[in-house]
Order: sequence, then structure tokens, then C-alpha cells
Amino acid sequence: MKISELNLLVVEDDDFQRLTLLNMLRSLGIRSIAGARNGKQALEMIREAAPNPFNVALCDLNMPEMDGMEFLRHLGQMHLNIAIIITSALDGKLLTSVGRMTKMYGMQLLGAIEKPILLTHLRELLAKYDNAEKTTPPLPPARNFTLDEILQGVRANQFEPYFQPKVDLKTGRIIGSEALARWIHPQHGVVGPYEFIPLLEQSGNIDDLTFLMLQKSAAQCRVFHDTGRLLTVSVNLSLSSLSDASLADRITHVVRAAGLEPQYVVLEITESAAMTDIASALENLARLCMNGFSLSIDDYGTGYSSLQQLTRIAFSELKIDQSFIKDFADNDSLRIVVESSIDMAHKLRVKSVAEGVETQQAWDTLKSAGCDTVQGYLIAKPMEAKAFSDFVANYSHKSAPGPTQAVQDHSKTRILIVDDDDFTRKILIRVLQDFGFAKIVDADSAHTAIKLFEEHAFDLVITDIDMQGMNGIEFIQLIRSGKAHTKPDTRVVVLSSFSQTEVLGSAFALDINGFLVKPIIPAVVYEKIIQALSERLRLRAPVAYEAVKTELRSLPSFEHHPAGTHGGAAITMAEHKTHNGNDVLHTHNLTIQRLRPGMILRENLYLMDGSLLLSSGHAFSELSINRLNDLRALLKENSFAVQEVPNQ
Repeated sequence: MKISELNLLVVEDDDFQRLTLLNMLRSLGIRSIAGARNGKQALEMIREAAPNPFNVALCDLNMPEMDGMEFLRHLGQMHLNIAIIITSALDGKLLTSVGRMTKMYGMQLLGAIEKPILLTHLRELLAKYDNAEKTTPPLPPARNFTLDEILQGVRANQFEPYFQPKVDLKTGRIIGSEALARWIHPQHGVVGPYEFIPLLEQSGNIDDLTFLMLQKSAAQCRVFHDTGRLLTVSVNLSLSSLSDASLADRITHVVRAAGLEPQYVVLEITESAAMTDIASALENLARLCMNGFSLSIDDYGTGYSSLQQLTRIAFSELKIDQSFIKDFADNDSLRIVVESSIDMAHKLRVKSVAEGVETQQAWDTLKSAGCDTVQGYLIAKPMEAKAFSDFVANYSHKSAPGPTQAVQDHSKTRILIVDDDDFTRKILIRVLQDFGFAKIVDADSAHTAIKLFEEHAFDLVITDIDMQGMNGIEFIQLIRSGKAHTKPDTRVVVLSSFSQTEVLGSAFALDINGFLVKPIIPAVVYEKIIQALSERLRLRAPVAYEAVKTELRSLPSFEHHPAGTHGGAAITMAEHKTHNGNDVLHTHNLTIQRLRPGMILRENLYLMDGSLLLSSGHAFSELSINRLNDLRALLKENSFAVQEVPNQ
């Protein structure tokens, strides 16, 4: 329907403002317009206009006899298909609140305008009417399934995961999906979750569905990997399931039985579940994290948690609820809440995810706010596995939604991959090529890599640690000590398992530029490589690296060395200047986030298993602070004693 064809009602008590608004609407070509002095008169006109109903009502709030809010309440109870535009000179926060109330009464809100009203704004809101009329889906008829019917469907294997893509906002690439349960009913077709999940949770039967979805989602994710798409999959966990002390082990068994590593599975728990004080629930979450799963706080902002409660869980993703995302681009209060949540996630070193992204404006606003990942109908609705696979294949050849951005050129970056596992090298090469890296060379051993240095100059070396002949630590030592004919500013990223704490200490001492944990996750690879290439590289004198221990007992290839060989974790002892007696160096207990280059560590720093990582006296650099951030989950303490050196 064109704007000129709309039938409008203006509800405004001020005669001059009502007349002005009527004239503005006529200037837009609208001919069918009526005016009312208050809500009571407007309701009478609506009842009398039944043969030719109003399409849109423009409503002031502060009016005599019946104000705008009472008018909207009565209008909502009449269940008429009239769209609303709120107009008022009152505070914008109040308009936002009344707008939310209007939606809760079941009415279509086109928007709210603060007076004085501009013609351009009025035209924009009226243009939404035709759009909304076309895109509003009809509500499905309500169906009341019994618990027995639902459980029979679970036993008959009628439930399937539908996958909704998650997109990285920086690269525009699909990095994973959320698996959402759908009941493929033999008579009713596809049945949504709100018709069966509440009853399963209330009756204590949610576990059967949870494990069915987990098994099918993990198996399908394995299929995605086998076809060259290294995506993660997110699966929802119910609070009621967390009370079972064996849950973590059962989940781990199901995922690994499907041939999938836990690192590719994100387990979403609601904010209320993260608040629980049940010891077995907290143990399950900690054990799942220890087993390699990522934890996501789902529906963030809808619960009643405190920030202190949220920090009890080692979560790696904060998922902002769609109720905040919808309309937040036009709502100052909601935008502040969303931006603050994104900022908090970054300060906690976790990913921010926005769900319910349905408009280009929301995408653009989230991108400018620094949000990491988005999902929603703007990208795609949840779909069955085959459709999702086809969607990913086609999407990879399209530019992501949003304005064209300048893409960083990686085509000239020269990368060497060193790993004795052929499959790992092939996966890494494919991932890097997908991100635009073109100059990639691989080697199956450190000795082969050293020969390549004679012919090639590399910007970045990605090396495994556990290799035959020469382990990765020995290889990196040759690079850092200047004995491998590499560029002085060569960056080094280590492929390792965080269970090998002895390796971590030695790698730390060799001033590497990052850790990558197997199995390979594309989004993590890209993030670590970009950080490695961009961080400031201030290396010590080559001779300093020759003292680092390279014989590692944690590796199968370790052989016993004579007594007197340096033992324990390798420790970086950076030099720092001495200060005269007039300098007062105050010691503070600081978290990693508050560390700055030049600060001096004043106590030994240990990993959780008791391994020494850094000795007292270490002078922090940007490099060592970044590596501590990489290892923060393995540190024994969250804060440590440091001194800030005064300026010379």
C-alpha cells in the first residue's frame, strides 16, 4: 500500500499542533485523514470507521479525559490491525517505555517521534507500514501437545537440529551455527521449540532431548568438517540438566563418539543457570571447560545476575539477548546497554555475540560498536542440515551484509607451517587461504624448515612442538638466537596442547607471538595470526635465548641428559635498569588487564599445576603481557605483585 492510500487518524489535544500535523500529512499526498482531541474521541471514531478502518494512528501521550497510554491500552484490547506512531514532547526514555508497552499490547509500532515533528521523520515511519504489513508472518495456530506425545516424539527420533549461521563481523565469514531443536511432526510438520521445551523442562524430561540434539548436532558438525567446513556448533543446555554430577562426562563421551573434538562445541547456558549455587552444576561447568568445550552465557541481560556471579564461570562467549538488539539502533537507552555489554565482554577477554539481528541498521550499529559475532534473520533463519550446508557454500562467495569495507591485504604475507602431521598442515593451509593468505609454504620437520630459510624469507612461522628429530622448542631457539638465517622480525606462533605446561614455559621464554591449540578453529587462527603480525616485537640479544631449556620431558622424544642440565620451566628474565635510592617503587597487586610494558614482576608466577612460568624480576613487555593473556585460564592466581618503574 502506498503512503497516499493510507487512512490516518491523528490524536492530538492541541488544536494548532493537530492542524499542523494534518497539513504535513496532506503534503505527503495523503487524503484520508481524521483528527481527534483525545483518546476517548479517537476510540469513538475508530468504532464508527468500521467500513473504512484506519491503517495508522498518530497518538500524543499527554491529553485530557483519556491520555495516550489509556487510549493505546483500549486499542490493544480491541485487537484491531492499526499501526501506531507515538508523538510527544516528553522525555525520550518515556517514549521508549510507552513504545515497549504498545508492542506488549500486541500492536504494530512504527516508531516514536519527539516533538517538534520533522516531515522527513514522519515520511520514514509511514514508509515502514507497507514493509511491516508484508513481512509480518501469520501466527501459527496454537497446539497443546501432551507430555506423552512429546516424549513419544523423542523416542521415535522425530526431533532434528536446525542450524542458524553465526557470522564474524570483522571478516563477514560464517564461523559456526547454533543448533535449534525442531519437532518434525508426522501430522503437523515442523513444530517450534516453544511448543515442547517448557513442558519437558517443567516435567524434568529435558535431558532426553538435550542428548538427542547434542548427538545429532555433533555428528552433523563432523560432516561439515569432512566436507572442508571447519565450523563450530552451539547447543543449548538446560539448568535442570546441570544438577546431574555425571553430565560433563556424558556430554564429552557423546561428542567424541560422534568423531568431533569438544573444542568445536559451544554449550550455551542461560544467565540464570550461570547464577546457580548448586555445587554439582558449577562442577559440571568447570569440568566441561576443562574438557575443551566453550561456554556461552545465553540470553544475557534477561536474568538477575550480578557481575560477580557471572565471573564464577569460565565462559568464553557473552550472548546478548535479542530483546536488546531489536530496535536498539533507534533507542539510545538500549544502545547504551548493548555497547556496555560488548565493552564488558572485551574487557573480560570473551567474545560478544548478538542474536536477533534482523535489519541492516542493527548489523551496522553492532559492527561500529565492536561486536564480534552476529546471528539472526538478516543472515538466515534456522534451517535443516542440507539447506545449511548449501547456504554456507553459496554465502562464502558473497560479500557479507553491510557496507563495503576495506579488507586487509594478506596476499603478500609469507607464512611457513612446520608440522609432521600431514592432515594438520593441509587444514591450516586451507584455513589461511580462505582468509586471503596466498604465500604459504609447509615443511614436515624442523630440519626441512631450516633448509627453506636459505631460500625464503618468512614473515610468520607456525610450528608444532612435538616433532621427531628436532622438537619445536629447539627449532624456535635457533630462530631467536639468530642461527637459522631468518629475518630479525620473524614472528613465531606455536601449535601446542595446553596440557604440556613445560612446553608453555619454554615457548614463553623464547618470546613467541602466540599459542594455537589443536584442533584448528578458523576464527581463532585468524585472530591469533593478526595479533602476531601486528604486536610490537622487542627481542633480546640472541645470546639470551641460548640459555632456554629445550629438552622437554613432556614430549615422547625426550631423552635423558647428563646431570647439571637446566631443569624446570624455562623462565624469561628480561633486563631492566637499576634505580637510584631516591626512587620509590610501590608494589601493587594487579590483574593482567592492568599490566603495562615496563612494570616489574615482584613474585614468582606459577601455572595451576605448580609449574614456574615467570620469576620475580621479569620486566613486562607488550609481548609477555599478550602471552599471559593467552594463558590466563592456566594461571594459579588472577593477580600478582608488580612494581611500576618511574620515568627516567
